[in-house]
Amino acid sequence: MSDIAIQDLLALLTIPGPPASESRVAEHLRRVLLDLGIPADCIVRDNAHQQSEYGGDGGNLIVRLDGHARGPRRLFSAHMDTVPGCVGASARLDGNRIVNDAPGKALGGDNRTGCACVLQVARTLVARKRNHAPATLIFFVQEEVGLVGARGLDLTKLGEPKPSLGFNFDGYHADVFITAVTGTERFTIDIEGIAAHSGMNPEDGVSAALIAADALAELGRDGWHGLVEKPAGTGKANVGIIKGGTGSNVVMPALHILAEARCHDPAFRKTIIAAWHDAFQRAAKSRRNHRGESGHVRFGPGPTYEAYALADDAAVVRTALAAAQRLGIKPRLIRDDGGNDANWIVAHGIPALTIGCGQRHVHMPNEEIDLHDFTRACRLAVELAVTG
Repeated sequence: MSDIAIQDLLALLTIPGPPASESRVAEHLRRVLLDLGIPADCIVRDNAHQQSEYGGDGGNLIVRLDGHARGPRRLFSAHMDTVPGCVGASARLDGNRIVNDAPGKALGGDNRTGCACVLQVARTLVARKRNHAPATLIFFVQEEVGLVGARGLDLTKLGEPKPSLGFNFDGYHADVFITAVTGTERFTIDIEGIAAHSGMNPEDGVSAALIAADALAELGRDGWHGLVEKPAGTGKANVGIIKGGTGSNVVMPALHILAEARCHDPAFRKTIIAAWHDAFQRAAKSRRNHRGESGHVRFGPGPTYEAYALADDAAVVRTALAAAQRLGIKPRLIRDDGGNDANWIVAHGIPALTIGCGQRHVHMPNEEIDLHDFTRACRLAVELAVTG
């Protein structure tokens, strides 16, 4: 299996698929699945992209494999999109790893490793000629921009009965089982300043850039950016995108920010966002032109997902632990401050565990894939699909 799995992975790594542009990846997977003998009407795409803030060229790819054996329907998932910095990557085998020969590019192991793992489930179950419990495979879109594809998942396309055990493949070591994940709220900040000619009459203007600078400096100084540790709780916050300005000769009239707050406690996450709101409002009021006019700030919502935590004795955890033991894998159950599609899978009512699949240094130019871990994850995915 490992040679086929590695070839599947290498093929997937060559296909560009940033968020909202995953259709080439989905079509490649569809062709492979059809070649395996899966009926076309068992391979569908939903319309998750139609509820996305980012649009998109298609929804989640869903594969229904209705086996004859008794047992709960199991869900196996991964996401097709990569961060935009992976477009143009050049994957190459280097011993027991896959590396990237394209300078300055990330490789895309996040999450083509997961897609290849789930593909091995399809290969194995097809070979069993329906002598398996029912399974549903999902290849999600738009994970990297806030789990948007998983949020919009069409549950009516998953098959009956509804899956009761979910296994999401995404992450680092194959012995890492993520049972709890933080919640994240993205939010927008739109700053309205006052335009003026920077050479002739700058005193008439109010710079949106300076309003942002004042607010961010305050947040950084007072411990509300980065790691946030307060008596009321702990979380994280970050400003990720800043866009604004029309030219160097115009006092910046407007600026757009995308930021986020992360916390396992939803109430404290709201506290973090409130601190950001207050800091930007103060900065807007304090920056005035010579006539006493000030700028304005407007906050808006972005993609949000809630935290979840599975009990160590939950059925999905016990099932994964038993499968790992049969393969000689000694898992570690961890809490994670990232975010993955399981946040929304759980919110949809399907207990889901996230399992690592060999990614290293994701989103970075030195990203690589550990093939020992990757093949272990593939074996685990298959074990979970074929055993009770």
